[in-house]
Amino acid sequence: MFTMGTDFKYQYAESWFRQMDKLIHYVNKDGRVNALYSTPSIYTDAKFSTNEPWPLKTNDFFPYADNPNAYWTGYFTSRPALKRYVRMMSGYYLAARQLEFFIGKSKSGSTTDSLGDALALAQHHDAVTGTEKQHVANDYAKRLSIGYKKAEELVSTSLGCLSESGSNSRCSSPTTKFGQCPLLNITYCPPSEMNLSQGKSLVVLVYNSLGWKREDVLRIPVMSDSIVVHDSEGKEIESQLLPIANVSLNLRDRHVKVYLGTSPAASPKFWVAFPASVPPLGFSTYFISSGKRSASISSTSTLNSQGNESRNLQVGQGRLKLHYDAAGSLSQYSDSKTQVEANFEQKYKYYIGQDGSGDDPQASGAYIFRPKDVVPIKTDGQVPPTILRGPILDEVHQQINPWIYQITRVYKGKDYVETEFIVGPIPVDDENGKELSTEIITSMATNKTFYTDSSGRDFIKRVRDYRSEWKIEVNQPVAGNYYPINLGIYVEDGSKELSILVDRSVGGSSIKDGQIELMLHRSMMMVVVLRKH
Repeated sequence: MFTMGTDFKYQYAESWFRQMDKLIHYVNKDGRVNALYSTPSIYTDAKFSTNEPWPLKTNDFFPYADNPNAYWTGYFTSRPALKRYVRMMSGYYLAARQLEFFIGKSKSGSTTDSLGDALALAQHHDAVTGTEKQHVANDYAKRLSIGYKKAEELVSTSLGCLSESGSNSRCSSPTTKFGQCPLLNITYCPPSEMNLSQGKSLVVLVYNSLGWKREDVLRIPVMSDSIVVHDSEGKEIESQLLPIANVSLNLRDRHVKVYLGTSPAASPKFWVAFPASVPPLGFSTYFISSGKRSASISSTSTLNSQGNESRNLQVGQGRLKLHYDAAGSLSQYSDSKTQVEANFEQKYKYYIGQDGSGDDPQASGAYIFRPKDVVPIKTDGQVPPTILRGPILDEVHQQINPWIYQITRVYKGKDYVETEFIVGPIPVDDENGKELSTEIITSMATNKTFYTDSSGRDFIKRVRDYRSEWKIEVNQPVAGNYYPINLGIYVEDGSKELSILVDRSVGGSSIKDGQIELMLHRSMMMVVVLRKH
């Protein structure tokens, strides 16, 4: 097999094929070898037909480097917002395709084609990887947004048709109109930000595109603290109100103004959280209205630096609990069902990226991760954590530093912890590029071993500073042990296992035994060196 074409060298197809035609002609004229235009499937069939044994490779080639200081492990995290956008739109596309099939594809109405095209473009190796220039990243995001808007119309129509009794599969103009909230990540959802005091109700339709039943907790921004939630049969559902953090409202105000060109008239005050159960490939309907008996309002407390509330704060209403020490740092995890109790810390740090000004001009950049130094982010003297408690979930809000805010959620009926973080803008006034990571630290003896997923499928065993097929000398002990995390990463010691799942592709590793770290964000600086000759 001879592959044809490469980056920036395949722009003139006529010239390429003319030269390839000549090569094939003269090779075949010689007669010893038969050359032809081929495809991967034709090549594979030809190899298979030789009936020869071939070695089976079950691992991969990560981490890749093309010189001792150039490990291509930075792009695992580059442009994390675009990575998340692509993943969200991929899931939305799947649901929209299903709904498009349910009601029948229209030749004149909205379709999912535009979103499918945008997602296909986003699979380019300089798109979702984050290695493109800013104006190109903007173009990918714009195409995704255009595709989403067209698919949004289809989804609204389809759900309206499916929810109206007696509607047939060819319904095209339902009377029910559903609004959607693509900007929930910045706490913006106009359909839910309505005054319910005049007897109005907010109808929430939840669609499940998966082939199995889902039970989860929904969170929707609302204006009132007098809220009651009912299911489709009129049964009241337990719900909980959580005050929206100021940092979220500030983010909302800034970005909604950019998105709409104007600031919203009023801001929601609470998230209403309630459990939802949705059948496979189906939907459930819930009703939010103003009621005499309001949803439970989360109790709020603050753990001060002296730990007056408790010397060992416990968070969690169910079997799983997190324990915080007097300084407000996570110290222990416990699960009453599995009888697991373990020391457990979470910290933030950033790597200072090489700027290319030294003897080796290789810098940290969109592709390359080359740290020069690591700086731990201390939480001493920061704002004490705020704890919200309620019947459905507990939340711990922490302002880690001026540009990192974290919310940790422990659900009563779930056996996992959920972490949401707001990062940025990363300060670069000191002219140092920063690559932000969070790390989970345990006392587990993991013997240099950890596991990462292979493109969201099987998990592959990784051993620090080791490759099973060749002897390696790792010149970059951090960057040389980073791997792509598309689904998750875990470590184990024979009796316990620590697993982390991610909501977008990032880079990660276990740099020390018992530790897992994930790179969350990157902000690089570039030095231009001018030399006089």
